[in-house]
Amino acid sequence: MIDLSRFAMIANPISGRRKSVDMAQAAYQRLVENQKKGELYLTQKRGDAYRLAGSAINQGVRFLIGCGGDGTIHEIINAIGQTETDLALGILPCGKGNDLARALNIPTNLELATEILLTGRPKKIDLGKVGSHYFSTIVTCGYDAEVGRRVTEEGIQGIAAIFSGTLAYVVTAITTLPLFKAPMATIQGDFGTYQGQILISSTGVTGSYGGGMRILPDAVMDDGLFDVCIIQPISHLTILRMLVTLFWGGHTKHPAVQIHRTKSLSITTDPPMKMYADGEYIGDTPKQIQILPRKLTVVAP
Repeated sequence: MIDLSRFAMIANPISGRRKSVDMAQAAYQRLVENQKKGELYLTQKRGDAYRLAGSAINQGVRFLIGCGGDGTIHEIINAIGQTETDLALGILPCGKGNDLARALNIPTNLELATEILLTGRPKKIDLGKVGSHYFSTIVTCGYDAEVGRRVTEEGIQGIAAIFSGTLAYVVTAITTLPLFKAPMATIQGDFGTYQGQILISSTGVTGSYGGGMRILPDAVMDDGLFDVCIIQPISHLTILRMLVTLFWGGHTKHPAVQIHRTKSLSITTDPPMKMYADGEYIGDTPKQIQILPRKLTVVAP
């Protein structure tokens, strides 16, 4: 049994248009009022959540709470993935995407999310691994990876400064269309081998990214399998139409779309392409991706 009475809360002050600090402080106060003991830490730069989580683990903390978006959670998960110690992750979602929280039915409402930290149950879910990087949602290569890169890296200077949440991803997806060139790819998994050009190759533990776009609508987060979506190049107009259907998974019926399941996957592209996991850059192709069944314990409703 994991000790949930002592916690470390790690908050990204930039998440949620800088509302995360107020959220974290309010949640922290409520946890303390309910006989929990812990510390609240604020990140200052990329990598701090990973470092702070690792430090807390070394100090014997077994309940780590991330207050931020998928990027903050990604860093904490990578600290958890480095150890075989039994740990639990709690989430206060307040970022652009919040896709892991969405998959776990953790709401963005502060009071409801805090109540889950107090009364929720530990749930084991799968983790993905690419090289030395762990991820909890989806790893992407292709057009969607470029969209994620622009949303994440352009930050307050880009479209995300004007639009928030899913709308930031949709608008960025539209403006990325004329810039993207589909690479040749070789993708291998339990389903066999795909060779040809790709618009998208997405491999996931969970079903959505970009704040709710259901690229892998039937993904199950604790079945020991990745869902994989491969989309061949299609016209710009068709892509725009497909963007709409992503919100309910309707794209899977298109003839250019393949959906597979596999325990592992290898991908090579020409030219090499950037890959993003949980919206964070993890290197360029070629890459090997593997599933770690029920590796991560989360506190969920």
